[in-house]
Amino acid sequence: DDTLAHDVRQAARVIGTRHAGRPLFILGESMGGAVAMLAAAGREPPIADGLILAAPAVWGRASMPWYQNVALWVAAHTVPQGRVTGRGLGIRASDNTAMLEALGRDPMVIKDTRIDAVFGLVGLMDAAMAAAARLDRPTLVLYGKKDQLIPEGVIHELWDRLPPSTARSSRAAFYDNGWHMLLRDLQAAVV
Repeated sequence: DDTLAHDVRQAARVIGTRHAGRPLFILGESMGGAVAMLAAAGREPPIADGLILAAPAVWGRASMPWYQNVALWVAAHTVPQGRVTGRGLGIRASDNTAMLEALGRDPMVIKDTRIDAVFGLVGLMDAAMAAAARLDRPTLVLYGKKDQLIPEGVIHELWDRLPPSTARSSRAAFYDNGWHMLLRDLQAAVV
């Protein structure tokens, strides 16, 4: 978590210096949204004017059913090197079938994930949700109502955790036909 947030802060510094005087917004999609939140809420926040969080991964342990937490903890502590794919769960990330098929053929896209990495991702989502209370810059939260990965309730929880001054300068946009991969869905141009 810290390394990824540090990288975002470093990149923001370089870009901010190179393009001094221009507004700088950090865009994070899914896990990238969680990382952007951690970077912005850290001890040395990036020199960004605001955040854009597209389907931010903030579905942490506090929002998950107890049985998912228990199963993940047991798996991460007994078979951490075990691999999971998500196949067979009936979860769809986008309505853009051609894009999903291209990702499936791309050798650079991870097709299966170690259980300990999933456990770490849930920890990242926990940290991002906690960081919401420390965000101090305008934030645009984007969410697709057809998202099957991040429940809508956690997006409302994220919003409720923003400091009042941040919430006043921020916006949330919900897309009825949007999925998790909002920026690559068939209605990406609308977003």
